[in-house]
Amino acid sequence: MLVNIGHVLNQVLVVLFPIWFYHLFLHKNGKKENGLKPRLLFVLSLSLVLTLTFSVNYSDKLIYDLKLIPIIIGFLYGNPLTGSILLLIAMGYKILFQEGHPLVTVLNFAIAGGLLAVISRKFRDHSLRFKVIAISAVHWVITITREIWLIANKHSDEIGIVFIFSIIAWLTLMSVVFIFENLKRQVELEEKVQRAERYNVIGQLAASVAHEVRNPMTAVRGFLQLMKRDDNLTDSQRRYIDISIEELNHSQAILTEYLSLAKPASTDMGILDLQYELHKIIELMKSYTNLQTISITSSIEADLFIKADSSEIKQVFVNLIKNSIEAIGSKGEINIHAWKKGSNIFVAIEDNGAGMSKEQLRYLGTPFYSTKDKGTGVGLSVSYKIIHSIKGSIKVESEQGKGTKFIIRMPAYSTD
Repeated sequence: MLVNIGHVLNQVLVVLFPIWFYHLFLHKNGKKENGLKPRLLFVLSLSLVLTLTFSVNYSDKLIYDLKLIPIIIGFLYGNPLTGSILLLIAMGYKILFQEGHPLVTVLNFAIAGGLLAVISRKFRDHSLRFKVIAISAVHWVITITREIWLIANKHSDEIGIVFIFSIIAWLTLMSVVFIFENLKRQVELEEKVQRAERYNVIGQLAASVAHEVRNPMTAVRGFLQLMKRDDNLTDSQRRYIDISIEELNHSQAILTEYLSLAKPASTDMGILDLQYELHKIIELMKSYTNLQTISITSSIEADLFIKADSSEIKQVFVNLIKNSIEAIGSKGEINIHAWKKGSNIFVAIEDNGAGMSKEQLRYLGTPFYSTKDKGTGVGLSVSYKIIHSIKGSIKVESEQGKGTKFIIRMPAYSTD
C-alpha cells in the first residue's frame, strides 16, 4: 500500500511540474493567445501523457492515475476545444496502451467531457468559492462512481486505497486550481498597474497641456468675440467666427476633462442622499432626451446614503446616462435602479442600445479609448477614477445588439 501511495505521489509531481513551469515562464506570452491556446494545450498534454505513462497498478488489471486533472483544467481554464483535444489524447492512450474497452472508454470520457463542457460555459463568471465547490463536486462524483464499480465487481478490498488515492488527487486538483486562479489575479493586477501608469502619464500631460494651451486658446476666443462686433463683417464671416468659437469651446471642454484626471481626489466630501441626487440627475437628463424618443424609467429605494462629493457623483451619473443615450441613438429605453444590499449601495443603468463586444469591454474605462467616433474616452475614465476614490467599483455587462448595463457599487454610509 505504501509503495502504491509513493507511486501516486510521483504522479502528483509529473502533473504539477509542467503546470508550475507554465506558471513561471509561459503564461505571460500565453495570456494573449486566443482560441486553441497552444502553450496551455502543450503543458496539459505533457501532464496528461506523463500521468498515463506512470499510472499505478494497485491490483490485478486495476489502474489509477490523475488523467482527469489536466482534462478538467483544459475545459475550465482553457476552452472546450482544448479540453476536447485532451479527451481524445486520453481515450487514444487508454485504448492503445492500457487495453481499455473502446466502447466503455469512449462512453465514460464522453459523459465526463459533456459535464465539463456545460460547467465551463459560466465557470469564469463565478467566485473562487463556487469554482472550488463545483470542481470538488465533479471529482467526488467520479470517485463515488468508481467505488460503486469496485463493489459491483467484487473488489471491495480496494475501496480504502482508492479513497486515499482520491484524497491525494483532490488535493492535487485544488493546488492546480489555485495556481490558475493566482495566474488570473496576477494578470488582473498587471492590467491595473498598467492602467495606473497611464493615469499618471496622462495626469502629467494634462497639467502641462492645460497651462501651455489653454491661455492662448482663451486669447484667441476673446479676439474672435471682438471681431464679431465689427459692423463690416458679412453673414458668412460671422458664421465662420461662430463655428471657430464653438470649436474652441469644445476644445476647452476636452482639456477640462483631461485636467480632472490630473487633479487630486476631492476633499469636499459630504453625506449624500443618493435617492435625491439621482432624481435630480434623471430630471436633468430627461431634458437632454426631449428631441429623441428615448424614455428614462427609474426605481430607486429610499435611505441610500453615501459619503462622496456631490459634484463628482453628479459627473459620474451624467456621463454614464449620456453614454447610454448616445448608444441608443434615436429610439430606446434607459432603466435606472438603485438599491441597498448589506453594506453596499448598487446603482444599475441599463439601456437597449448598440451594446459592445468583449474586446471593447476589456478596454472600457482606459484613457483615450472610446467606442464613439468623436469620443475621447476621458469621461468614462474620470467616472472610474471617482468611484474608485470612494472605494467603489464599476461592473459592465454588454452584448452587441442587445444593450449595455453598468452596475456601480458604492459603500453605504450608516446614519445610525
